[in-house]
Amino acid sequence: MKLRLENVGHAFLGRTVIEGIDLALAAGEIVALVGPSGCGKTTLMHIAAGLVVPLRGRVHRAYRRHAMVFQEPRLLPWLTARDNIAYGLACAGTPRRHRREIAAVRAREVGLEADDLDKFPPELSGGMRQRAAVARALAVAPDVVFLDEPFSAVDAGLRRMMQDHLAQAAAREGFCALFVTHDLGEAARIADRLVVLSARRRGIIDLRAIPDRPGARDERFVFDLVAAWSCEEAFAEILDGAGRLQ
Repeated sequence: MKLRLENVGHAFLGRTVIEGIDLALAAGEIVALVGPSGCGKTTLMHIAAGLVVPLRGRVHRAYRRHAMVFQEPRLLPWLTARDNIAYGLACAGTPRRHRREIAAVRAREVGLEADDLDKFPPELSGGMRQRAAVARALAVAPDVVFLDEPFSAVDAGLRRMMQDHLAQAAAREGFCALFVTHDLGEAARIADRLVVLSARRRGIIDLRAIPDRPGARDERFVFDLVAAWSCEEAFAEILDGAGRLQ
């Protein structure tokens, strides 16, 4: 296992957010964290990534490096798209020519044009900035990728393309990913396994494998799967928070 959380619990200002979390990720696996607002999805991801130290439990990491993609691109405005994508490589001491080559390859993979690489973030559309953020994460050849609702602000067509790219890259390159999302359809498309968190119970209430291969599930399969989930008690908090199934 690349990453394992053992009996993890955490609280803010005395209020327990998550408790008794046991979770493991294997190489090449995408695990989606879903649950209502306030259930601790992002907190759990931050603990897994080492950004937050849990009050209880342990995190076991058996990998060299990880990368993160946030809901906002968080590009450095004084760097071009190329240098933003290559930023982690520069920090690691990769020679300039080599990191520019890697940045160009990763940019092409997410659909950025060669001309886009010399633009600064304000010159890029929101979707282009998010593509650059994903390319930046994958440029360092991570063993684990943490993603906090990375596609929630992009249009449906780009969202699907990026979902497919992430699933294919994980299978091809062997990294595992912890993916936070509010969207059950997105989880059904992209994940190998689904972890359902409860705000009321402060922990995992359901964990299940999703049939077939991520990125290869057709729209009918995803629709039918989410429709079936909507009838299950494990998903009631998510659907109550959303008002109704989308």
